Amino acid sequence: MATEKWISGSGQGLTWGSAAGSEVNSLANGNAVLSTVSITNGTALDIFADVSVICSCGIATAAPTYLGVYVYPLAEDGSTYGDGRFGSATTGPPPSNYWTGNIMVSTASSFVNGTLRGIILPPGTFSFVFYNQAGATLATSVVIKYRTYNRSVA
Repeated sequence: MATEKWISGSGQGLTWGSAAGSEVNSLANGNAVLSTVSITNGTALDIFADVSVICSCGIATAAPTYLGVYVYPLAEDGSTYGDGRFGSATTGPPPSNYWTGNIMVSTASSFVNGTLRGIILPPGTFSFVFYNQAGATLATSVVIKYRTYNRSVA
């Protein structure tokens, strides 16, 4: 009988790497922004990713409380990601066809911490878009990372 197991991705792999830079710092509630980190998945062709957010934000959250995660593939023109709307912080949310999930935020906490697991990655180049619906502006110390993995059947 075959055994199925997780294996490290050929791109980023299981070591956490940056999924966003400082563009998510001070992101206003109700706004979304395209990450400045461009991820190339044309050779690795990894299938899954997890995204982790750590922000000791010191903010008072208000329902609904989440950080939306979207995958924006690079368009055929080689310069536009997704619908092209979120090169800088812009009122969101992004279109639902790019949505991959939400990282929920506790209303009883001033922390925005969590992991979104099992995101299906597109082939080729893409970037993440993050939509702040935490009920308050994010702090200036947001860290967002990702890792990649695949399944193996042996």
